[in-house]
Amino acid sequence: MKPSLSRFPAFVFFACSVFLSACGTINNPASLQTGVFKLEKFFPTTRFPSLTFNASVIASPVLDVSHSQPRLIVPVSDGEVAALDAETGTLLWKLKVPRSEGQEVQLIATPVMIGDKLVVSYQCLEQGVRTRHQLAVIDLKDHRFDDRFPVLTVTAEQATADGKATVKFNPPTAYSHAALKHINRPGTRQGYVYAAYGNAADVQPFHGWVFEIDMDAWQQQGVEKAIKNVLLTTAEADCPVTMEYGTQEMICGGGVWVPSGPLVAETKGDVDLFIPTGNGQVDLLRHDYANAVMRVKPGLQFDAGCDTQLCANFNPVKPDEACLASCKNLFIPRLAKGNAPIKPPYHECDNKDFWECLAWMDYDLGANTPVKIAMPDGREVLVQAGKDGGAYLIDAGHLGTQYDRLQVAPLCGSPTDLCKLSWAGMIVTQPVQTQVNGDPVVVIPAFSADQTHPSGVTALKIVLENGQPKFKPFWKFPESQHPEALKMFRSHPSFPVLTAHLGGQEIIWLVDIGTHGTLYGIRAKDGAMVAKQTLQGTGRQLTLPLIVGDKIYLVSKMPDTGKVALEAYRIGWGE
Repeated sequence: MKPSLSRFPAFVFFACSVFLSACGTINNPASLQTGVFKLEKFFPTTRFPSLTFNASVIASPVLDVSHSQPRLIVPVSDGEVAALDAETGTLLWKLKVPRSEGQEVQLIATPVMIGDKLVVSYQCLEQGVRTRHQLAVIDLKDHRFDDRFPVLTVTAEQATADGKATVKFNPPTAYSHAALKHINRPGTRQGYVYAAYGNAADVQPFHGWVFEIDMDAWQQQGVEKAIKNVLLTTAEADCPVTMEYGTQEMICGGGVWVPSGPLVAETKGDVDLFIPTGNGQVDLLRHDYANAVMRVKPGLQFDAGCDTQLCANFNPVKPDEACLASCKNLFIPRLAKGNAPIKPPYHECDNKDFWECLAWMDYDLGANTPVKIAMPDGREVLVQAGKDGGAYLIDAGHLGTQYDRLQVAPLCGSPTDLCKLSWAGMIVTQPVQTQVNGDPVVVIPAFSADQTHPSGVTALKIVLENGQPKFKPFWKFPESQHPEALKMFRSHPSFPVLTAHLGGQEIIWLVDIGTHGTLYGIRAKDGAMVAKQTLQGTGRQLTLPLIVGDKIYLVSKMPDTGKVALEAYRIGWGE
């Protein structure tokens, strides 16, 4: 089960404008001591109390640099969009997204910036039912909705695989979780925006949808020409289920709800969109691509590129390994050689195959955005995490090639220790990547909603072993044997952000959520904690810290009032 507000998108901007190199000896990360960076709060304070919001802030703030001074744009879940002064947290302006009288609004997806314009996606509700999904454009210079872009209501109708029926985009069972993405393309002035949809709580019938929106056509020809292309992940007209949560039965589904949005990877003027999908029906013969990663080009035309002979008798429950390996543009997860079977502690999967277990436990691959990494030998790989706690190492040019899989986080719960968030899995994030001594390194935060398993942040090197890429454990924060490892990261943390400071220091920043959350700075080269700050509020899970020069901004809920505000800290030298 996935509560309707449990998936959150993210966006970050980093401008390195201050010298923050670290020096001296760093304590062993197991000690959980710090002394390199000091964080000084500059709002909310008595002098600068900062603006508070009555509704949640689930989408991540974005940075507006269209003015002489940076501004923080805060998308609030009730449809309010506010601009704050980055130095004081005071309100500069605010708008409410367009809606009909009496309608409720939910703004969950992180907006995307295009120059001095902000594109927002939101859903309108009547008596608690989603009736429309809309996009609108804010002119950030004039602080108003840009009437050159009339409000766009999303609609679509796609044919099923056999061409005998159609699937209509259904507002009540669609939900806008994923961050909007933008690409520039030759021959366009404003490029394309991609808006993706899954559903809340996996209530059938639902599908995964991605819309390609032509910004030039929207402005020049109106809403009728704005939607250029549409991708449907499960082309099924009927979604018959007997259980409350349809993905347990592997029917339809395939929602594109990943909080940080699909990965847009640009290489030498070419663009790939890597789109992770949630649980549901996986059937190559019926063009159902749930619980997978799809690679598409602008235009959203999809061909899995699988060998027709090897996949002629595709079995969604026991797919043939040779078939899966043959697919050029589709990755379907599977265990690697030497991996132990997925065995949840309460025997839910004792009689289920791997794919059935992922669906039954809600361990969808589509919770996480991949990262693309260049290897020293010139090839490119993807690292894709799953809610199952596994990290998958995939050939970026041929997605069917799975080089490795490593269980980064143990399954939550034990026979005597109930997992408090079994639906949440163990990993929901977009990893960060760097290099240490020439080796690619990927850093993946995890969590465990029990009191049995240590959890935290894992760094993996990607090395060549017998000529093939492979994961090699590098460091953990906190170290597994440290007593705090059973207390920290008991629920979704924030997303991680990596900053490359002058002087060669790379620091990973993320928040462990709590009654008073904790902001950590972790050194990428060895996992040493170089900063720690107890927050005034809880922090906010699955939002990304926004870092601008020597300042860091965090969404946070105040435990005494229940209101939401931004907390801001200045990064300086430690004592």
